[in-house]
Amino acid sequence: MLKKIIGIVSYILYLSSIVIAQELPNLDWQFVSGGELAMGDSYCMEEQGNSDWCSDELPHKVRLDGFMILRTEVTNQLYYKCFKDGYCEPNELHDSRPKDFSEKDQPVVFVSWKQAHDFCEWVGGRLPTEAEWEKAAKRKNLGGAVFGKKYNLGAPNRVESVKPNSIGLFDMLGNVYEWTQDWYGPYKNTGIQYNPKGPSNGKLKVIKGGAWNSSTHYLRVSDRVSRNPNFRYSDLGFRCTKTYRGKEDS
Repeated sequence: MLKKIIGIVSYILYLSSIVIAQELPNLDWQFVSGGELAMGDSYCMEEQGNSDWCSDELPHKVRLDGFMILRTEVTNQLYYKCFKDGYCEPNELHDSRPKDFSEKDQPVVFVSWKQAHDFCEWVGGRLPTEAEWEKAAKRKNLGGAVFGKKYNLGAPNRVESVKPNSIGLFDMLGNVYEWTQDWYGPYKNTGIQYNPKGPSNGKLKVIKGGAWNSSTHYLRVSDRVSRNPNFRYSDLGFRCTKTYRGKEDS
């Protein structure tokens, strides 16, 4: 009988050790209320002669449910915890300046779209849709921005190094571009869309927000850039969202 009790206790301790090993980090989530959003911008048409680099920003309206989003971009320290837990693959290092990109409070870069997706899944979330990202970023006060650094010399700042936007989100513009869930493609313009998720397939993913090496005209909420989801970049990181399970005020 004693042997049986000892065996049960040992098994419980073993299970407890697994739970402790897989304990998720504390993350700072911000609620973003649902509602209507005017996506896109007339900036390209009115000020840039509908130039190729911005002609994909056709203004249109969407309606979104409320959601949660991380207040900061995912850091090297947080990503390392996912790697240590065996869920995430390691990110790559800069060829010639690895230390410039490896501080624990800097946003993690050199991660593919799948690596970003895996991390968000690990914390019980997902990557934001392009529409969700714009809803979170499009505020009266856009917050501070880290930008304009030389590509061969610069690197991201630590997260929270500049002022947040009106709802407390840091670095929505600048520091690093952010992966979104959506494939890149032209916007649909068939009336109001509800919780749009972009094209059903594609070759490139939408990234948003501008980065430490961007010039000012890329620091716009509506600006759209596309990147190969299999590649890893020194100016591209991510933050996660998750579905809001509470009840929104009507």
